[in-house]
Amino acid sequence: MKMENVTKTRKQGNSLTLTVPSDFKIKAGVAVRPELTPKGIFYRFIEKDTFWDFSTEILRDLVAKGTATEDLVSEFEKAQREIPVAIDRAAAAAEQAPVMTKRELAEEIGLSSSGTTDSSEVFKKTKN
Repeated sequence: MKMENVTKTRKQGNSLTLTVPSDFKIKAGVAVRPELTPKGIFYRFIEKDTFWDFSTEILRDLVAKGTATEDLVSEFEKAQREIPVAIDRAAAAAEQAPVMTKRELAEEIGLSSSGTTDSSEVFKKTKN
């Protein structure tokens, strides 16, 4: 008869922790999201979202600019801190941009403009 894995909660600061048995082969640092269900707690694995990770682009820019090796880390950290500010600025600019119809957008980006445009199909026009 195979013995089931049993684990107990442990106090850690203001939280409780659960130990994951090693035979589950889960590496340290894996992110999970707990969900309380009628049958207990379910832990869902979280896949890393790399959409907002600009590390590679930042490094390419710094290398292309000829950033000195001794300045690379500090310049990289500085550029990373500036990303949220740049995103906020871009969002604010998009909010202030004039509106355009679907047809106008299609023409601006080089798509066919055949057919009629419904007045409810409105998009924000970005400034060039």
